[in-house]
Amino acid sequence: MLDEADDIHPLFQGAPSTTEFRKLRKRIVRNVRMAIEQYGMIERGTRWLVCLSGGKDSYTLLAALHELKWRGLLPVDMLACNLDQGQPGFPSTVLPDFLDRMQIPHRIEFQDTYSIVTEKVPANKTY
Repeated sequence: MLDEADDIHPLFQGAPSTTEFRKLRKRIVRNVRMAIEQYGMIERGTRWLVCLSGGKDSYTLLAALHELKWRGLLPVDMLACNLDQGQPGFPSTVLPDFLDRMQIPHRIEFQDTYSIVTEKVPANKTY
């Protein structure tokens, strides 16, 4: 099912076509599906809020969930959400552009938590 060239979600059409990538993608999607089933996370008509940090882990999870939904294996409505913390130099258009291209319903919430953190945490400390 995941190996056929004509049966690939548009999300992956520009991705590497190597056997290693296909195997990795297949394993991730299968493991996500197994976890959903194991923990009884699916109820028809359920709405899921999928929170995204903008990092590779959250992109990967969203991609796996979106592929399962596209294949009809995840009968839920999804809304992707990101908290834009106002961090200087963070590319604020990358995530919304990606979500728009993939036609994933989403909300980007802006809250300037970065300035609060820098006010509370001493300089040169991790935050």
